[in-house]
Amino acid sequence: SKKTFLNSPPSYRGCIEENGTFIAEELDGPPFQLCIADEDDLPFVSKFMIDAFGADAITLSSDLSLLERSLLNPGVEAFNAYSGFVAYTEVLSGLRRRLSLHHDDDNNNILSPPPIINYNDTEAEKIAAKSSIILALGREQLERNDKNIEIVATVEVRLQPTDAKIPFSEPWFDQIERHFARALNMDVQPKELHLQPYLSNLCVDKRVRGRQIGKALCRCVETIVKDVWGYEKIYLHVDLENVAAVNLYKGEGYQDVGSRWNPFWAGKASEIGYYYKKL
Repeated sequence: SKKTFLNSPPSYRGCIEENGTFIAEELDGPPFQLCIADEDDLPFVSKFMIDAFGADAITLSSDLSLLERSLLNPGVEAFNAYSGFVAYTEVLSGLRRRLSLHHDDDNNNILSPPPIINYNDTEAEKIAAKSSIILALGREQLERNDKNIEIVATVEVRLQPTDAKIPFSEPWFDQIERHFARALNMDVQPKELHLQPYLSNLCVDKRVRGRQIGKALCRCVETIVKDVWGYEKIYLHVDLENVAAVNLYKGEGYQDVGSRWNPFWAGKASEIGYYYKKL
């Protein structure tokens, strides 16, 4: 049978059972199920990401770079007044755009690699920007006859240029910034000739941390990237001050690429680690 994460040995799957369930003894209720998020799940995924990362880490805040401010002013002050709501709206809108090619797919096709063959680099980047896959550990609950999905972990994988740029929630913003950098002849050349898999939005509910969920989701994504998409490398960004995250990635074999997205307007983005792993 075809190799998948779920039919790999228990030592590789860790806390995830062969049927894709995760039992959280700390939390009452049924097991959580590893699943591929679809459009109906995205409001719950967005809320979880906001809760996990914090609105201030996601919303258009005072940490905007010079380029970002030039694009967004004068609306930034209005955004800051509603940081939590805007963070949710921005994340939800970005997720919908990044998954938009999958909206009409069924689950038999959703794991297929982004359809970028026979396209030039510019068109391939646009297609890849709409072809993310999000995995979530969640369970459905009914609250006052309304559907609710409780999520305890997520991870996203997509294809990205390997120029070390930290992607925004909205893909169109990345295209503008890259175009701006190239127009100024900035040294922002990608490490690889073609787009490469990129892991992002790995977050775990603090109530179930310490169960190696992050490691399991990393390995699940890596299996998809290697055995379904056919790639040999995967990239990610990590805050070097987040010791737990750095240790997780290094322990799984990720190495510092040695380059940063560092045009003159990059600000704190140039301090974020850019790592990769050979699969």
